[in-house]
Amino acid sequence: MPKKLEDSITFRIERTIAAGGMGSVYEARQVGAADFEKRVAIKTILPEFSADRRFVDLFIQEAKLVADLVHENIVQIYQFGLSQDGYYIVMEYISGMPLAEFIRVHAATKQAIPEELAVFIVSRIARGLAYAHSRVDRQGAPMGIVHRDVCPNNILITTEGLPKLADFGIAKAATQVIRARGGKKSYMSPEQAGTGQVDFRSDIYSLGLVLFELLAQRAARALWADQLIEAAREGRVDWAALPETVSPPVRAVLERMLQLKPLWRYGATDQLAYDLEYIIYHKGYGPTVVTLETYLRRHFAGLYQAGSAPPRLAMAGDTIAIPTSATELAAEDS
Repeated sequence: MPKKLEDSITFRIERTIAAGGMGSVYEARQVGAADFEKRVAIKTILPEFSADRRFVDLFIQEAKLVADLVHENIVQIYQFGLSQDGYYIVMEYISGMPLAEFIRVHAATKQAIPEELAVFIVSRIARGLAYAHSRVDRQGAPMGIVHRDVCPNNILITTEGLPKLADFGIAKAATQVIRARGGKKSYMSPEQAGTGQVDFRSDIYSLGLVLFELLAQRAARALWADQLIEAAREGRVDWAALPETVSPPVRAVLERMLQLKPLWRYGATDQLAYDLEYIIYHKGYGPTVVTLETYLRRHFAGLYQAGSAPPRLAMAGDTIAIPTSATELAAEDS
């Protein structure tokens, strides 16, 4: 007979990583028996959203859908649950930096991001998306997983040079927040900004906008900052901002990713990943995670220095005790 598990799981908050319109993300230590500790990230959901039944239902549905996504280019979700303060997600902790910051620093210093590195980063995220888009259930039916919020803030680069896509399972529930509060309209596909009915090709479009920004160091819709929904719905892209130095093969892939109609884009995400990889590897060599790590060490040395973490916004040493029973999704409707 199995032994009874401990009554609670305790997390010790180290610092606040980010705070946004939906909640906060904390770096924490999961504390267990015999001095066991594991570093994790905890994303909390604001009480106002936890009280929104429609949001919660979508949130739970999507969390269940992506619970088993395990891929090196996807930030893994460990646990989804409910505490007295609302819903939370425990996920893989990433030591590194958001792609948005990577782009911002290059733009501020007027230093171009090497094209091969830009293509490498996007190719790895494309592989993660291809894995998620191709998932099937136990009966072999497509699960229809779509990220819906592919953008530089949701792409992280680890200190080992590995790009990872975050926030799978959150974007569908967050759609109402994105529409109501402005959100990330800059990266919406035309169909997402229009009917809201999307499939994997919407993620391909959004990833195309990320690649554009890596190459141009400015958002593809920066000209239309005051009318982003209209610009997104009409598929406007400021092609004049794309440097002339972008190679024809990369521009051709980018143009296909950013086609207005989904049918005109790639018919499979792994095909996109293959085309990106062919560009950088067809000569027999190309960038790897080691290449990207070396680049980060050269240009972002602070990432590798002790004590370089952002200021702590949470009280260091605070703990969150989460009753095991409350972490079970089945208990949500009880």
